[in-house]
Amino acid sequence: MDLASPARSPVSITVRHLALVLLGSVIVVGASVLLGGPVSASEHVIAVANSSVACTQVSGLARFDPRLRSPGTAGGRETIHLDLVLNGCSSPALPPPITISGALQGALVTGTGTGCSTTLGAGPYVSAGTLTVKWKTRGAKISPTSLFVPQRVRPTQVQRTASARQGIKVGSPGSPRSSVVGDFAGGNDGRTSSFKLSWKRSAATCSTGLHFLPIISGTLAFS
Repeated sequence: MDLASPARSPVSITVRHLALVLLGSVIVVGASVLLGGPVSASEHVIAVANSSVACTQVSGLARFDPRLRSPGTAGGRETIHLDLVLNGCSSPALPPPITISGALQGALVTGTGTGCSTTLGAGPYVSAGTLTVKWKTRGAKISPTSLFVPQRVRPTQVQRTASARQGIKVGSPGSPRSSVVGDFAGGNDGRTSSFKLSWKRSAATCSTGLHFLPIISGTLAFS
């Protein structure tokens, strides 16, 4: 009596092979979902050069060179170095669940003088310098840089009463116009772009020179 197994037909072998291939595909797709995205497909780069962006949470440091002093000078060259973190950001070009945040760095040279409590005047000062914003997104890719040339700076006094609003506005309105190169130029080269910063009344003694000023809040809008 022949106990050997009967030969398998080509049809049964083909069906079994197809089933194994499909099972492998299911495993790969499942792993892809668990890891948060496709295995081989690259993220699409979204063009945001002509769009706008707004950030409602700005914090960081402003550094003054030379240091602000009391009485200091009512006019003269002052360099304001900014190192800021941008959160609470949104853009019409990046709908949820895409998220975006950023970091702004750079220096502006102005004629605001070196006085801590000098009345700086109602009009803004012309500024020279370029500020760089590096953007970070989750859920999409963009070209990650904006170069902001504000042209104008309007600061208030550094040392005032605790209840007084203290801050600085960087950018438009007025002439010369601000500009943005790269991301979020708003279709008009960023002519209406600006940001505002606020700080608490400084505990530092201006008589010894105020070098750093913590920024506690602010907003930014590139458009």
